[in-house]
Amino acid sequence: MKNPLLKQVVLFVLLAACAAFSASILFFDVVILKDQVKEISTTEIVQEAFLFITAVLFFIQSRRQKSLRGGFILAAGFFGCMLFRELDALFDMIHLGAWVYFASMLAIYSLCWAAFTPKTTLNGLNALVANESFSILMFGLVTILVFSRVMGIHSIWQAAVAGDNVRLVKNLVEEGIELFGYSLCLLAAVRMSCSKVALA
Repeated sequence: MKNPLLKQVVLFVLLAACAAFSASILFFDVVILKDQVKEISTTEIVQEAFLFITAVLFFIQSRRQKSLRGGFILAAGFFGCMLFRELDALFDMIHLGAWVYFASMLAIYSLCWAAFTPKTTLNGLNALVANESFSILMFGLVTILVFSRVMGIHSIWQAAVAGDNVRLVKNLVEEGIELFGYSLCLLAAVRMSCSKVALA
């Protein structure tokens, strides 16, 4: 898309769609299903699906772009570890905190691959950072790892919400923000996968 104005309009629409989609999933959970966004909820399932697809997209790129493989494997491994963390309730059925072992194995695999192929790792990371969608990816990660955590501080909602709905409101805000962040990361991964020239 050569027209810069049209390009930014399309990007705005995509970002707005991510925000609207995140809010609609929360609406579906709370209003339609009368759910409280627990461990097994539409919001959680969509978060995990988005993380899985994001990790897979980066892994596919690592297979397609051999000269950039190490960097993309690091990215795939990072989002894979985040997925294991989101699936902690499922892994707890095996053993309490079992997700840590699976995430650690994936992290070791990714780091070893990156260490043994330093040139492809550096090239891949440089290609990711240089891609125009990297800022969306970073914003998504800041939303997930920082903003959602800050907004999920219990004392904030304890002071703002009366009665027994404190935890429900806290979960709604935190999980909704997380879902928005995951949708941004997925959007960035999709755009990176489509921009072959920029990554080559």
